[in-house]
Amino acid sequence: MEHRHDIVRRLMRPIAAVLLACACLAACGTSSVQGKGGAVPLAGKGSPLPASWVSFQPGTSAALLVWTVTGDAAQGNLTASELDSSGTTIDTNTESFAGVISGSSVTLNLGDGGGSVSGTVTSGQLQLEVPDSQGTVPSEDFVPGTAGAFNSDVATIQSIANSNEQAAQQQQAEQQQQAAQQQAISNEQSAIDQDAQSVGSDISSVQSDISALQGDESTLTGDVASEKSDVQTTQQDANTVTQDISSNDDEACGDAQDVGGDAEDVGGDFSDLQGDESSLSSDLDSLKGDLGTLQSDWSSYQAEQTALPTYVSSSAVTSAQEQVAVTQANQAESQSSAEEAQATSEGRALVAQANQIAASAMATANRGTQGGC
Repeated sequence: MEHRHDIVRRLMRPIAAVLLACACLAACGTSSVQGKGGAVPLAGKGSPLPASWVSFQPGTSAALLVWTVTGDAAQGNLTASELDSSGTTIDTNTESFAGVISGSSVTLNLGDGGGSVSGTVTSGQLQLEVPDSQGTVPSEDFVPGTAGAFNSDVATIQSIANSNEQAAQQQQAEQQQQAAQQQAISNEQSAIDQDAQSVGSDISSVQSDISALQGDESTLTGDVASEKSDVQTTQQDANTVTQDISSNDDEACGDAQDVGGDAEDVGGDFSDLQGDESSLSSDLDSLKGDLGTLQSDWSSYQAEQTALPTYVSSSAVTSAQEQVAVTQANQAESQSSAEEAQATSEGRALVAQANQIAASAMATANRGTQGGC
């Protein structure tokens, strides 16, 4: 089929020219030679030649040659149809020609610069040799036939083209469906990857919050220790006041005032503790928020993974990892709340203790000195 219709490929006029071929066939008179579609007498010849010829390659191409022969001269039209490279469309063209018949030899000159072809003719067969662009000379075989036979052949080809078109459309639909399915899978994988990454990030945030709370708890412990130290200093200075009284030391009132200053230091330590408690509360709120986000993202991750259970993300997080993070977060939250409450209670008690020591020291100084402080 690669070279069969080089003649066809030179044709420029559309299929409507078949009607001209039919008109030409009707004008040629009666036939005494029967073929696929009838024949007419050949003027000036001993035997009649058919007025129209057809060539048919099942499923690929069909051609109709209609001519009028006067003496050795022939003129007419050549119409051809064939499947295009896609196999879904028929290309049909018509070209006029003028030629010479000498004995059984035929030479046809195609119009519009189409070149010439040559061959042989008998009452039952027309064979044209068509040089192609590859340098070979394949032949095109025609038998007697009418425009109706040609149209029937074209209808056969058209049926094949329609079938090919349906198959092509079905294949395209299947490809589109496969592409859509693949895209859906790709989207689901991306969603799983994103959710896995979010869960991993949430776990890191929770762990960071836990570390921050542990640091806050350590600070509170330090604040309470500072209060205890200052309370000890307060008590030591109060003891000095008692010693001053027993030795009639005039410094008892001044030392009592120092005890009051020590108590104020304890109060300052408690203010620092309250500030650090505020930081702990803020970090505790962050932990609660990050824990909630972790649990929400984990639910989304599980739902996406359930939709595509065979896919394992490179950022996959196991249920055990998630549960460890949740358990540690809950423990850290409970422990921090307890530590904060204990530090507050102990800090207040130390302030009260320091104030009581200071008041007692001042009262002792007032009693133990002439005229009081």
